[in-house]
Amino acid sequence: MQAVEDVEEQGNDYSLSLARGMRILEIFTPEVRSVTTSEAADFVGISRAAARRFLLTLVNLGYLEQSKSSFLLTEKIATIGQGAFARENRWLKATARVIELSNRMNEPFSVSVLDGLAIRFVARDQKRRIYSARLSVGDTLPAYCAAAGKVLLSTLEPDEIDDLIRKYGPLVKRTPRTIADREGLLTELRDVRLRSWATAEDEMDIGTLGIAVPIFDRRGKVVAALAVGSHKKRRSIEELERDFLPVLLDAADRISEDMATP
Repeated sequence: MQAVEDVEEQGNDYSLSLARGMRILEIFTPEVRSVTTSEAADFVGISRAAARRFLLTLVNLGYLEQSKSSFLLTEKIATIGQGAFARENRWLKATARVIELSNRMNEPFSVSVLDGLAIRFVARDQKRRIYSARLSVGDTLPAYCAAAGKVLLSTLEPDEIDDLIRKYGPLVKRTPRTIADREGLLTELRDVRLRSWATAEDEMDIGTLGIAVPIFDRRGKVVAALAVGSHKKRRSIEELERDFLPVLLDAADRISEDMATP
């Protein structure tokens, strides 16, 4: 994760105050419902006095409420994304297809987009899971060890990959199978680009596996990836390629068609 203090590369148009305020909002997750001034200061890397000013400003704007020494999100926070959701209702359509696929195939399907060196889920079956933590829409995972992430990273040039690693890296070896070196990753991404789909086995967590295909916008640009994950106790990579890849390709075509429809 990039520190907000890394402003030298950002240029004169970079607002450090805004970046710090947004970082404070990023503290909140389904597991973290409230924060103290000290926690906010530690998370952003600023003084307690500065953190308190940011928190109280967000209270005055209506995005937070104060309860004794803690701060909590208010419902107004949802208004920040309303414009994006109104414009990107394609993900609402994709969610319906994802849920249908998950129910039919009894495995967790998802749609994700590239967010730096991570994938961010924009549509997901949240009832089934293969990781210890239950993942929801908006959650992220490292892109380079996920099938969906490989699909999305494969659309980039090597220098663009280098920029992402410099900005958001380094690549972390989560398991012995994680591809955490630049040359190995570029080789893997070239193979993904040639066949237009990707797999991952034991790369995110030992025992997990997945397969993913691209989703295109109306101009033919890859904008997302459709993936299914499972566990080696239930499936094999060969089974995913044989039984799930045709389903993924057909569903990705339908989602791409949905996105091409105004």
